[in-house]
Amino acid sequence: MLRIAVYDDTREHCDEISALLERELKGRSAEIERFPSSGELQRYITSGGYRPDVAFLGVELWDGDGIEQAVRLNALVPSCRIVFVANSLHFATEVYRADHVWFILREELERRIGPALEKALAAPETVRGRSVLIRGKGRASLIPLERILYLERDGRRTLIRTEDGEYISSERPCQLLAGELAACFIRSHMSYWVNREKITAMEGGEFVLCDGTRIPISRSWRRAAKAAFLESR
Repeated sequence: MLRIAVYDDTREHCDEISALLERELKGRSAEIERFPSSGELQRYITSGGYRPDVAFLGVELWDGDGIEQAVRLNALVPSCRIVFVANSLHFATEVYRADHVWFILREELERRIGPALEKALAAPETVRGRSVLIRGKGRASLIPLERILYLERDGRRTLIRTEDGEYISSERPCQLLAGELAACFIRSHMSYWVNREKITAMEGGEFVLCDGTRIPISRSWRRAAKAAFLESR
């Protein structure tokens, strides 16, 4: 069954979107869930196992930035296709902080919701893979797993080294690599977590990465790191 999440700034707006969706679905089997807050939507996902296929999100929300909520949804349910609904064009460029398939002005909602829904339903499953979500200075960014080389804990910050640059987070690696992401990395040292897919060799006390970077393997982590490396070959 198709699952659609609706989250907007008022109950009236949620009801309006839901009614229009029911009209457009034309008898197709679907479950439309309205969420009064971003917190409840996230609890449904993280605790209840809720996995919406499509989400209609208001941009200007009373309890937070709708774009920020979309970034979180990208990370929690990468396959969910997002449609933004906005009162004005003020955020038309900001929405590109999150992956989405359509942007609708509220005044055009009745006319545009059909094409937006069809595009969302036709969109292929995401190919970006799992991502690490980092937050800072009021913004959030998704870093695709396939770009990450390793994480390094440096004092009170974590450095996320990628093939094309570096990101900094105040969160610990264990927080950044929660859930399924943890299995994608091998810890080789008190300070290093290495992306399994980027390791080309294990030489002596080091992992050699695809770009030539060498990551130390400490004595205390050597046995576990070696076992994990051989398991992934």
